[in-house]
Amino acid sequence: MSIGGVGGGPVSQFVIINKQLAEQAITSQIKDVLNDPAKNIKEMQQPSPFAQFIDIKI
Repeated sequence: MSIGGVGGGPVSQFVIINKQLAEQAITSQIKDVLNDPAKNIKEMQQPSPFAQFIDIKI
């Protein structure tokens, strides 16, 4: 596999490996959302650890 006409040099290998890792991470996140759609909402509703330092009343 060549990227932009570059052969199997160390930089192109680095790009290929990082692309594969990024694809795996994104695929994993997509599977998480499909398996538990409410997970992100639950995580967003968790209080922030910085909330104890900020006392703002609306």
